[in-house]
Amino acid sequence: MSEGGSAPAEGRIVQTESWLIRVPPGIGSHSPLLVIPTVHPRGDRRVVRCAQVALDAGFRVHFLWLGEGVSSVDPAVGETLFPRPKNALARISMVKGIARQAAEHEATLWHIHDFYFLAAAKKRRKRGGPPVLYDVHEYYATYYSAKVPGPRFLRESVATAIEAYQVRSAKALGAANVATDDMARTFRAAGVRVSVSPNYPLLEQYSDLPSVPFADRRWTVLHTGTLSRPYGTRLLIELIARSASRGLPFEFQVLERYPSAGHEDDFRGMLDLQGPLPNLEMLPARPAHDVPKLLANAGFGLSLLQAEGQNELAVASKSYEYTIAGLVNVVTDRVAQKRFADSYAVPVSGHEDDVDGMLDQMMALADNPEETARRLASTATEARRELTWEMAVQPGLSQIMLESAQDVSPHSKQYRRRNRQR
Repeated sequence: MSEGGSAPAEGRIVQTESWLIRVPPGIGSHSPLLVIPTVHPRGDRRVVRCAQVALDAGFRVHFLWLGEGVSSVDPAVGETLFPRPKNALARISMVKGIARQAAEHEATLWHIHDFYFLAAAKKRRKRGGPPVLYDVHEYYATYYSAKVPGPRFLRESVATAIEAYQVRSAKALGAANVATDDMARTFRAAGVRVSVSPNYPLLEQYSDLPSVPFADRRWTVLHTGTLSRPYGTRLLIELIARSASRGLPFEFQVLERYPSAGHEDDFRGMLDLQGPLPNLEMLPARPAHDVPKLLANAGFGLSLLQAEGQNELAVASKSYEYTIAGLVNVVTDRVAQKRFADSYAVPVSGHEDDVDGMLDQMMALADNPEETARRLASTATEARRELTWEMAVQPGLSQIMLESAQDVSPHSKQYRRRNRQR
């Protein structure tokens, strides 16, 4: 396996209808195996980016995740597909089955991406399974405790218990990879080996984008994120409808990305109640590696997080992507994403009740395309230096993968083989 560092550019491309990944020279069936069991959907951008780091570090990978289509049987990048569940409860119930199939692979390392997977991973580890890297995508303690009915002190107690459980679990498993520095604090305090991996884009996916002047794309407004109420579907429809009623020249493009069939029904129901929106174009969902092509032709990108759960603490992946691709970041005044937009992007921000105020800010930037283009070029250049997966994430994540792979259980086949070789 190679040392940690930035990813090499060379390699062959392995691609399915849901994901694209680069396999460096020399990686194949002889390479140590990193198994990725998850109840995330096939092609999840963070899961794929982490897998790219593993390949560049010298592992081959095998995904076990939820989706349809033809599974990859490439010797360096394989996958096992499971049917998509109808709801969250069905998703959780699939963990044991996925973990059983993951255990059939003789892995050097597991990389799990779900809070739900902690119990199954610990059980496997106790039985002599490989070391496990636990990936923390979200502020799980805040997210899950917010769903608990009752007074605030009860939710805070639940959050404390959830945080303690996942920290103890990560310590037993081997290591953690978290999305923010703030998440890392409790893991570090408990002596857990941890790397920090913000959801920055892969720069290599943005290197060949066409350069379209802002003046030619200033009236296109894009929403690439998940369509659900916590992510601002009601505000999205209000912005589109109000822009149309004011006769503004903005055209809105919205990717059809729904967490579940129920979320799709809810969004379409809101659209039906609103009535025809001539300035709205719904675009078919597409894999993450095809999104940069859409960004190249848009002037504004929307991230409309609502005041729910962990949203005050979160910066959505799409905000980083908008900035690197040279779009204006249109955000609600959630604390973390507004702070990011004000510091690193050309921002439009406002309260969800001030639709006209947000549209006025957008018009002011669109009506001054030369100055807006200058500011966007400056922020995009800075983001490409600092806010990329290759620069900010890969070295630390690569190192922790390589270190974790050495944490072999004394009950495992690898441990017995090592002792025989001695």
